[in-house]
Amino acid sequence: MDLEEYTQYHETRIHEQPGFSYNTYLCTIPQDFTRVDMHWHEQMEIVYVKKGSGTITVNMHPYPVQAGSILPIMPGELHAIDGTPGVRMEYENIIFSLSILDSTDENDWCRQHVIQALQSGSLHFPRPINPGTQFYEDAARSLDHCDQACIVREPGYALLVKSSLFLFLHALYANRDHSADHGASPHEEVIKKVILFVKDHFFEPITIEDAARVTEYSKAHFMRLFREETGQTFVTFLTDYRLSYAAYLLRESSDPIGTIASRCGFDNLSYFTRLFRKRYGYAPRDFRRLQQSTPEAEL
Repeated sequence: MDLEEYTQYHETRIHEQPGFSYNTYLCTIPQDFTRVDMHWHEQMEIVYVKKGSGTITVNMHPYPVQAGSILPIMPGELHAIDGTPGVRMEYENIIFSLSILDSTDENDWCRQHVIQALQSGSLHFPRPINPGTQFYEDAARSLDHCDQACIVREPGYALLVKSSLFLFLHALYANRDHSADHGASPHEEVIKKVILFVKDHFFEPITIEDAARVTEYSKAHFMRLFREETGQTFVTFLTDYRLSYAAYLLRESSDPIGTIASRCGFDNLSYFTRLFRKRYGYAPRDFRRLQQSTPEAEL
């Protein structure tokens, strides 16, 4: 498992068989990780909050969520997950490819009006889906049926999952929003370029000027744009990414702490230790000892 899988999903329960791209993960903030940093992927994702509260940011828009909230995330949408400070947030993370519900028939109604609309981001509906509406009852019932089918896993359970997912998509379609202003941030692709740049080069010395060159903006314009769009400075984002990778290596490898710090772009061990303790509440050595002694840490 690589860092992206670890930080996004932190698998504790997997519902997948070869040829059936449907996964369910149970996640807890801050126990599993302090936050899920901004990222995107080609699968559809559904965050189903079970306990606590937090904020899910999608395409730079923050959505407050609480126990019971369901927030679908379309393929390619930038998103991040934060818990409420001091509150344990537990959520089910459902990841699946829309291709498992697609048809090879180009004229298929569902393909044209729902599947392709979700893939292109042109099917809009209220988010998050909160308790107290028929929309919520229909959506939650469909997801709960998926869970039950995956727990029992009777022969042919994939048919039950698919049928329930179709009912979920019907709930989205039946509650679609026809209002015009649903466009993602015009700077979404720029932010994606920066995130990819960090992912590919975080272990190297990176300056704000380097990131600005990726966007083809001036340093001042880039700094202002990045903060306005993400709510944090580029330096903070880069540092958080490096610390997340360091936490991953501390948990998943036996490499010396100095080596891990260097691999994550920190050339000063004392500085790395100070930043790590500030974010995770433990020095790197203590964090590793705690993670490796906790049975839940095993993937």
